[in-house]
Amino acid sequence: MAVKKTTDSKTLWNPIETVWPETVRALQARRLSPALSFNVQGMQTIMRTRVPATRDRIALMLEAKLRSECKVLEEIGKLPPELERYAGQFDTVPVGVNPHETLLAMEDEFKTFGDLCFRLGFEVLHNKTDIPFLTSDNPVCTYDPREPLLARTPYDHSGDIELIFPLTARMLVRGSSKRQPFGVLTRHRDVTDKHKVRRFNRTIAQFAYRMTVGQDRSSDALICAHARLVPTISTEVRRHNNEIQIVWRDIFGPKPDLSQYIDTPEKASRLEAKMALAASSPVSDGC
Repeated sequence: MAVKKTTDSKTLWNPIETVWPETVRALQARRLSPALSFNVQGMQTIMRTRVPATRDRIALMLEAKLRSECKVLEEIGKLPPELERYAGQFDTVPVGVNPHETLLAMEDEFKTFGDLCFRLGFEVLHNKTDIPFLTSDNPVCTYDPREPLLARTPYDHSGDIELIFPLTARMLVRGSSKRQPFGVLTRHRDVTDKHKVRRFNRTIAQFAYRMTVGQDRSSDALICAHARLVPTISTEVRRHNNEIQIVWRDIFGPKPDLSQYIDTPEKASRLEAKMALAASSPVSDGC
């Protein structure tokens, strides 16, 4: 079943990626068609779901779930023998998530974002200023445009929604819940205001995860201004009687430091040695 899911995803992605250069050229020529709308929405979905930011978010949720399950097993005395050595440490012991698990979760992410596209109308903005658009390793940005930039919640789809997706240094797709008809590209429009271009670039830099990419150095200052925080999630485990809930929310926060997935005895030995060394080291009192 897992193989089938992966194959189906590739079957959908490959046709979109194969014709993407042709799609970009058609948009540069200011063409519009149902096929172009489909390709743009498909590439947006790929670049929202198949990126490190999304996979790390999934890994954080799986990690929180595994920690809570282990703590419950410890409380009821049902820890597997191989985990007994970690008793009392399940809040801090490194938990590495199998990367394959994050791949399997992409199918749901793919569908969720695809549904979002049917709540937005789209246009292509052509940059006519001397400031190029930025891009990043997490280029699809969605948010409530009514929120101030520094108070913004990433991926807030509860009210008004704006989406931006840079295609080239001179072209960007903008989606809006206020623009109809939904689900299609309906027009091309020029942007001649440098302040608008800088506003888009600030958002692109804010949503970057590992890297921001620019054609020149004109946006270095705003890239640095948003370098410390990335779109990620916070998780909270809530317990009520016998029920456990893991509540997560999207935030801008420090980039998470995920534990390495241990898949060989050699990696396990190195981790055990590192943990033993840390446990035996004296704790500084800060004086």
